[in-house]
Amino acid sequence: MPETTPAGRGLRVRLVTSLAVIGLLTAHYALAARSLVEENPTVDEVVHLPAGVTYWQQGTFRLYHHNPPLFKLVAALPVVLARPVTEPLYTLQSWRSPDPSPTTFSQSFARFNIPRYFELFQLARLTMPIFSIIGGLVVFAWSARLYGNGAGLLSLALWVSCPNILAHARLITSDVCSTALGAGATYVFWRYLQRPTWRWAAAAGLALGLAQLSKFSMLLLYAIWPFLWLVRLGLAGIPADALGRPSRGILRFLGQALAQGAAIVAVSILTIDAGYFFEGVGIPLGKFEFGSRTLTRPLTSDLVRPRSKNLLYDTAWQFRINRFRDTWLGRLPSPWPEHYLLGFDEQKIETEGIPQRFVKAVRTNTVAEERLRPETAHEVKDAYAVYLNGVLRRTGWWDYYLRALLYKVPEGTWILVGLSLVTLVLVRRSRAEWFDEIALGTVPVVILFSMTVLTDINLGLRYVLAILPYVFISVGKVVPGCLSLRRPWRFAAGFLVAGSLGLTIGASVWIHPHYLAYFNWASGGPDRSPPRLIDSNLDWGQDLVALQKWWRETIPNEPIGLAYFGQINPSIFAMRGEAFAWFLPPVRPGTTSQLPGQTRAPLIGPARTLTPGYYAVSATLLYGLPWRLYDPAPQAWEPAWNAHGLEPDTHDFAAFDYFREFQPIMPPIGHSIYVYHLTEADVARVAAKLEGAAS
Repeated sequence: MPETTPAGRGLRVRLVTSLAVIGLLTAHYALAARSLVEENPTVDEVVHLPAGVTYWQQGTFRLYHHNPPLFKLVAALPVVLARPVTEPLYTLQSWRSPDPSPTTFSQSFARFNIPRYFELFQLARLTMPIFSIIGGLVVFAWSARLYGNGAGLLSLALWVSCPNILAHARLITSDVCSTALGAGATYVFWRYLQRPTWRWAAAAGLALGLAQLSKFSMLLLYAIWPFLWLVRLGLAGIPADALGRPSRGILRFLGQALAQGAAIVAVSILTIDAGYFFEGVGIPLGKFEFGSRTLTRPLTSDLVRPRSKNLLYDTAWQFRINRFRDTWLGRLPSPWPEHYLLGFDEQKIETEGIPQRFVKAVRTNTVAEERLRPETAHEVKDAYAVYLNGVLRRTGWWDYYLRALLYKVPEGTWILVGLSLVTLVLVRRSRAEWFDEIALGTVPVVILFSMTVLTDINLGLRYVLAILPYVFISVGKVVPGCLSLRRPWRFAAGFLVAGSLGLTIGASVWIHPHYLAYFNWASGGPDRSPPRLIDSNLDWGQDLVALQKWWRETIPNEPIGLAYFGQINPSIFAMRGEAFAWFLPPVRPGTTSQLPGQTRAPLIGPARTLTPGYYAVSATLLYGLPWRLYDPAPQAWEPAWNAHGLEPDTHDFAAFDYFREFQPIMPPIGHSIYVYHLTEADVARVAAKLEGAAS
């Protein structure tokens, strides 16, 4: 038989590689799709999807501009085509108000679409893995270009089997969308640095703009990319084909680089404008009502400020004013869309926090006096409650995200990361190759530094999810590193790599379909007590449907006490014709209050006494995170009660923490909802903690 020619072998390798990539991405989508059907919408998704529907139907981004709109537009498109009931929504105050409430609007969307509510979300969620597939292609392409096709397949296998990527790839949130598009944009810019042509510059600008439409944290790329350009210039010098003719000189190169850099920025801004349908582009900067320290200056005059229904923004507006107002910059038209700027400002308010004395001044009507006191750098801020390893408090931990990665990244992946670091140290590289490694390491370092040092938000691994593609790409270097070894070391290293990848794949298979709840075994697993982390790391409200299914199959004739962390009213099942008898368990005295504006009557509220029977409690509420609670009265649809949880200087206990004294009757449903069967003895054991609950 004739020998296969080198060209034939190359074609066969490309074909096999392409089939492997397609197979891995197909398996990834299948796992994500299977999982999203098993779990109901999470806390943030409930608000994101209705907002996206309004973007298409009303052509404005005024509702919940808290995040850029790209992922919401993609998710909402098939829902809009499915014709949900929305016409009555636009007659409600929650839409018509100058300050629309995204939470109230989302509850109204649910009420008008009860028969198809979960099905509409499944339809929307099926579009979300598209971003994860894009991310997988970027991971493969970058790794393969650096280290070869085998390395690319290893990096891609880590991406598609990572429980944390699978967890967020199915959700209508910005996390995987921004992770994929941010990595894709940086890959395009890396290619531009290798060959700085106008075509690559235009592609980089477009990719950068798309990344900005995914999440505000991608603004970091505007600082990271110039740094990478300088490092490339310092380590690798001017690319040989950068100028066409080297005789043009360094000045010509720098001039072209400056022009192309300006073009990248301009194209990215134009892409952002197009993503917002050019709404509000050109409004003078001084006209905006900003509240964050980044975009404001202290207000010391008696100027009457606008009011907001959102306490956080209302407080900020009373003490700060747009820093561009009454300046020449304030007269300049903004090149960015109105709701892009307002959304960025709102995000900054949350990351920076509001001084507690400001909140108190608004409540006690002493704003004028408090304005005269200057802010200090170390003021106590009114911030989110944050949780780590059984401790709930109002200030974060400097190592929160490092611990989150340590707990939630599979052991097999950590082994491969360790091998890649060893390879990085032992293998000799050229200056250009060192730049490639720096390009992979810069984004993770900047993101970790920004989230750890520059903010005090310790809410979930998803805030640093964007570092994972760079880590997976960098792991690819272990493949050529292993191949360079002599026998038997090559075989041993290959076995270690394959075994480590097998551990990661096994972790995803084991936790399927409950990817949000994944914790590695070294950290204690998802059912550790107390859990390492809560909220979007474990219990984001995703298992209400699973609880109802368990109730229907196990105790269909007995009501169950339910303390649920989520934004779906559990009464939705009965209104869909699916039985589910539930009531709100009693709360620790002093830990709840009725939400303002809830005037529907009669409100049942929490049960007055704890009685023997079945109870289900979400892990996030069990460990004290403040949240809104639903009332089981048929008249009450929106949240009616607020569980305060931990309040500094008031008490260190939470509404439902007395359930920690009991043992669940089985593993938590979906690893997130604990089920208890209380006896008379159990009730008597916690009677003292609930004394006064009836008052």
